Amino acid sequence: MIFSVLTHLWALGLLGVSTVSTLESGGSTEPTPCSKGCTCLHDDYSAELNVYCSMCNLTEVPSDVPLSTRSLWLDGNLFTSLPAGSFKDLSNLDFLNLQSGQLATVDAQAFRGLHMLAHLHLERNRLRSLPPSVFQNMPNLASLSLHNNQLLRIEDKLFSSLSNLWLLNLGWNQLVVLPEMGFQDLHGLRELVLAGNRLAYIQPQLFQGLTELKELDLTANSLKVIKANVFLKLPKLQKLYLAQNQIVTVAPRAFLGMKSLRWLDLTNNRLTALHDETFLGLHSLHVLRLSNNSVSSLRPRTFRDLQYLEELRLSHNKIRVLGERIFEGLGHLEMLELENNLVTEVRGGAFLGLSRIAVINLSGSCFQSLPDQVFKGLSKLHSLHLDKCCLIKISSQAFMGLTGLRRLFLQQNNISVVERQSFIDLQVLQQLDLRFNKLEFLSSHTFYGLRNLDYLLLSGNLIRQITLDVLHPLQHISWLDISDNQIESLQNGTLQLLPRLRYLNLNNNALSSLPVEFPDNLDQLLLLGNRWRCDCVAKPLRDYILSKPHVVPRQVGVLPEGEEPRTLVNIYNNITCRIPPSLTGMDLRDIHSEHFHDC
Repeated sequence: MIFSVLTHLWALGLLGVSTVSTLESGGSTEPTPCSKGCTCLHDDYSAELNVYCSMCNLTEVPSDVPLSTRSLWLDGNLFTSLPAGSFKDLSNLDFLNLQSGQLATVDAQAFRGLHMLAHLHLERNRLRSLPPSVFQNMPNLASLSLHNNQLLRIEDKLFSSLSNLWLLNLGWNQLVVLPEMGFQDLHGLRELVLAGNRLAYIQPQLFQGLTELKELDLTANSLKVIKANVFLKLPKLQKLYLAQNQIVTVAPRAFLGMKSLRWLDLTNNRLTALHDETFLGLHSLHVLRLSNNSVSSLRPRTFRDLQYLEELRLSHNKIRVLGERIFEGLGHLEMLELENNLVTEVRGGAFLGLSRIAVINLSGSCFQSLPDQVFKGLSKLHSLHLDKCCLIKISSQAFMGLTGLRRLFLQQNNISVVERQSFIDLQVLQQLDLRFNKLEFLSSHTFYGLRNLDYLLLSGNLIRQITLDVLHPLQHISWLDISDNQIESLQNGTLQLLPRLRYLNLNNNALSSLPVEFPDNLDQLLLLGNRWRCDCVAKPLRDYILSKPHVVPRQVGVLPEGEEPRTLVNIYNNITCRIPPSLTGMDLRDIHSEHFHDC
């Protein structure tokens, strides 16, 4: 506990003076002198000495660091160079942090004597080069962080003695080319980060010898082509990041031999086509990300080897047609993202074989209508996104077979017609979003079969009337939003059909009165922007509002429509009178009770 508190104080800059740590042994206390201006602490569990000299404005490495130090923090200081023998007496040092400083040069013998060092942090400095032998005689080094420097090149033998290294981070430097055999001696390396450099080419032998590598990050470089056999010697690689490059072509069989690969990210490149053998041999792949490219078509056999794929992201491409059986073989796929393509046609059988699919996102397409039974066989699908798809109608068989669907998003289309019993197979649907369409008429069969529907969103349509038979199948509903329509009245008994209703939004309609028959569970009622008649007809509504101000509050927090992130804003829930003229503009709640004396 003392260690945690002092470390916190040190991090806040509250320990600016030198302190003395003690080590109890055999009932006696032996003081350990600390470097001037630093903080020395013994680990609660291991009793190892940690020396903190972070952000102390040091212009050179302290010469009085205790010889027993195991961890030394020198980050955020002002020294620009490390001369030979900077740590020559610290033979027990296990952890050395030199990050976020002004280091520009490191002598070849700077780390001489650090035979026990396991973790070295040199990131976020101003290093442009390193001597070839600077890491010699550091046989126990396990992690080396050099990212966010200004390195222009890597010497051939820089890492030749680091056979026990498992993490090497060279990201976010200025490397244009790497020595072809520069990593060949790193037989134990597990993770290699090369992201954020200027690499335009990967030599065939670059990764030779990295037989234990599990993660390779090449994000944000200048790669244009992925040739065959480049990754052939990486049999244990599990994650490969190639996002944010300029990749135009991936050669057929480029990933052959990568039998352990589980994650492949090619997001934000310039791919225009995927070949039949692009992903050949990736039998263990679970995640494939291809979003933000220029892929214009998909071939039926492209994904045939990816039988264990669980996530496929193809959003923001230029795909125009989803042909028959293009996803065949993806029997384990759970998520398919295709939003914001140029899809104008979805052919029957497009989703055949996706027996485990849970989420399909097609938002931002423009296919106007869906083939009958296009989703048949997708019994495990629980979320279907068809918003912003130019749909003009929902046919009676469009969603046939979706017996497990929980959420259906149809907002921001041009839907004016929902055919009879279109939702009849959606027995377990919980959320239906039909906002911002062109619906004018709802029949008794529109929502037939939706006996478990919990959320129904109908705002922004042209609906003039909600009849009793429309709501009759929706007795499980708790959230109903019919704001921004043209509803002039609700029939007596309408809301009594919805005993579980907790939220009702009637904002911005043409209501002049409202029957007071609200469910007992109602938590919020929104009535803003209507044409209220404030005579005796309104007295029951006024009495209800005044008796339950928590249900009909004067202000309410809402999330506005628009791009994420959205911020909660308060709007007034005014109930503004239109007639009689003497009360025009007043809120029903503010009218004196004497006005209703004769009612």
